[in-house]
Amino acid sequence: MKLPVTMRSAIYLVACAFLAACLPETHSCPSVPSDPATETFAPSLNVDLSTMQKTQLGDYRSDLVVGTGAQLVNLSLVQIHYTAYLVDGTQVDNFVDQPFALDLSRSTVGLADGMLGMNVGGQRLIVAPSNNALGACDQNNIPGNSTIVYKVELLEIDS
Repeated sequence: MKLPVTMRSAIYLVACAFLAACLPETHSCPSVPSDPATETFAPSLNVDLSTMQKTQLGDYRSDLVVGTGAQLVNLSLVQIHYTAYLVDGTQVDNFVDQPFALDLSRSTVGLADGMLGMNVGGQRLIVAPSNNALGACDQNNIPGNSTIVYKVELLEIDS
């Protein structure tokens, strides 16, 4: 016996609702994106947004040292040294003792966006608002909705 379409649809909807009730709860974090233009940066970070280039995505960048090597024009695999800070100057991550391999096509938007146009051998200061950095949820020792300040040195662009 074939059930009418409306009855099959009703059974399908009930089954979907039952299955959805069995799934674990998803944890959502309140998104309150940071705005670097309204934040006060620790003096030790040497951030002056008025002298930095603002990208179309809303990141700020400034060359500390202009490199003389190849230019990063695509979101490629790169070798870098970097340190990451919160706006109060708290260091939250660093990798400077040896090269760190990073696939920019899979990294945080702010870091990738901020590094485009760098030349190998260059050093850059990048300020990424939370929506381009790590987002709304806490991650390890980094509070959600945090602006991240990166100091990056581009060592190599892998082909």
